[in-house]
Amino acid sequence: MHGYLSDKADVYSFGVVALEIVSGKGNSMNWPKEGCFSLVDWVNLLKENGNLMHLVDERLKDFKKDEVMVMINVALLCTQVSPLHRPTMASVVCMLEGKASVQDVVPDTSQVLDGNKLEAIQRYYHMREKNKTYDTQEESISMGETSAFMSDADLYSINMDSSYQEKSD
Repeated sequence: MHGYLSDKADVYSFGVVALEIVSGKGNSMNWPKEGCFSLVDWVNLLKENGNLMHLVDERLKDFKKDEVMVMINVALLCTQVSPLHRPTMASVVCMLEGKASVQDVVPDTSQVLDGNKLEAIQRYYHMREKNKTYDTQEESISMGETSAFMSDADLYSINMDSSYQEKSD
């Protein structure tokens, strides 16, 4: 998406919020556990292992399992890496209302990180956990002979050419 605001970005955000509601956990929680870097990663891991019900917040007492599974699977559709594979919000509403069947999640090979990127991300989170000081928004990760700098702008890039602001006035 590269910082562009779009309908598909809104669909992704809806999926994340739906997962947060079902799980009772925030997407920005201090993750890396089980090799996961976000709530979405954790849910995908649970799905791979056939344990999606482990996602459900234990504080939820009376709920219909089939309805929760629909919500989780719709949220997984919404949070696919490729915007082309995400449903429209109209489709999401139809699936949640039971007027349309929940589509299968298309495996997305772009989700796979190569070894160097994965190691760099793991070092980054390990360093954040170890330091627990956030005097600056920019942190450095050493990657052998080079180093990579990660900042909020890298994680949430902003397209200054976006016409979104003009349309919202």
